[in-house]
Amino acid sequence: MRFVLVPGLTDDQADIDSIATFAASLGTVQRVEVLPFHQMGRYKWEKLGLDYTLNDAVAPTVELTERVLDQFRSRGLTAY
Repeated sequence: MRFVLVPGLTDDQADIDSIATFAASLGTVQRVEVLPFHQMGRYKWEKLGLDYTLNDAVAPTVELTERVLDQFRSRGLTAY
């Protein structure tokens, strides 16, 4: 499973706990790949003439990323 971590958008602790609990309950999720947000794809939106709504989004800190990884791991999931 992949989880995109965007500070201020997908970093709510309670929401992540719910997602981790659900993923663990499925019994088929072998690992969770936490993908820290970055701005590297912004140019693609510009090339397509689309409105890029995440201009002000920042990359998550190492501490936030570790917290989220730990939340998934606490449910017995392999997270990286």
